[in-house]
Amino acid sequence: MNSYYRGRQADQYDQHWRKYTQETLAATSAMINYEALHQVAAQRKRPARVLDVACGTGILLHHLLEHVPGIEASGVDESRDMLVQARETLNNQPHVRLEQADLNQGGWARLFSAPSSFDLITCTNALHDIADPVTFLAELRTLLRPGGQLVVEDFAPRRPIWLWAVFERLLRRVETASVHALTLAEAQACCEQAGLGVSAKKKLVIDWFWHGWVLRAG
Repeated sequence: MNSYYRGRQADQYDQHWRKYTQETLAATSAMINYEALHQVAAQRKRPARVLDVACGTGILLHHLLEHVPGIEASGVDESRDMLVQARETLNNQPHVRLEQADLNQGGWARLFSAPSSFDLITCTNALHDIADPVTFLAELRTLLRPGGQLVVEDFAPRRPIWLWAVFERLLRRVETASVHALTLAEAQACCEQAGLGVSAKKKLVIDWFWHGWVLRAG
């Protein structure tokens, strides 16, 4: 498990990463087809079902619940300490389901509903920590209903590549976990290998250092 998101780091995560989170949350939100989520209730006679993978402190789930009230919301994260923060963020939403699981171990998706059950799955700022992104994305695909949407966002490697490689080695020491950022083209290729079709994509400039990407697949 990534050791960075425990204890004090988890307690102060939102404070330390406020600007970064605001920028990536806005980009992720802009990629979500909210109209499709609103239509689920009318067309399928049930609330839209949403899963946030690597939900962290619960900010994205809180945002989704504000935009589409009444959704059936779930979140999963590796860090119990981050989930404590998520429960505080979502303390006025008692029916949100939060689970702890190692996302680098296969089979974690069995924690949730039957296959093909979620109308939206989100995964933000986490794919760089996944050792086998194709297998991971394929597991997400099994949870996505036909016609559903998967929105993935993450930071991207920067040039010069040799300097970025040094930075990634430093991150591995800090996080004590595998760290490998993907380019947008690499992320799209991983989605396609996992059986997902990418319908929209965008590169991001988060600030002077952090660049990233966001895509929607299904």
